[in-house]
Amino acid sequence: MKKLSMVSKSIVMALGMVAVSSATVSVAQAATPTQAATPTMKISEAEAAVQSKISLDQAIAIGKKTVKGDLVSAEFDQHSHSASGKYEVKFIELNTEHKVKIDSDTGKVLSTKQEKLDKDDIAEYKAMKQAKVSLTQAMQKASQNVSGKVIEVKFDIDNGKSVYKVKVAKGNEIHKVVVDSMTGAIISSRLD
Repeated sequence: MKKLSMVSKSIVMALGMVAVSSATVSVAQAATPTQAATPTMKISEAEAAVQSKISLDQAIAIGKKTVKGDLVSAEFDQHSHSASGKYEVKFIELNTEHKVKIDSDTGKVLSTKQEKLDKDDIAEYKAMKQAKVSLTQAMQKASQNVSGKVIEVKFDIDNGKSVYKVKVAKGNEIHKVVVDSMTGAIISSRLD
């Protein structure tokens, strides 16, 4: 009986050592990250826009070569918290909005789309045509106010006043600057 007991003890000890060894290997493998297990690093929209190879000004120039019309808005659009994105630039000609999407790293035109304006859009466009300050001048004013990279600009009517709303990326922050479309004065500038 003692011999059986010694054999049993030896088997139990051997199985225990195998279990501990297996657990050690499993822990070591879990601690070592693999390509598939490493999550994609998320970055902010501001960081993605600052890292893009094409600026908003360059995207606007590419849009102007692609379609005709008056520039009414331009913005950076990030892809799923990654470092890549696209620009969406809008122009209006003959009551038709032309939307051009441009890759922010290559400058390649991804798509173009056109759509007829409704009454409200036509009224807003007419108000923009009355502005003394252009959309690109508003971009310059905003980037002087907040030393950074302009990532969005659009015309809007706020409480009966025509303005440009400009977003400027600085570091990992986005600042929203509102510019008077008649005088070019900065109405407000704040962290968005």
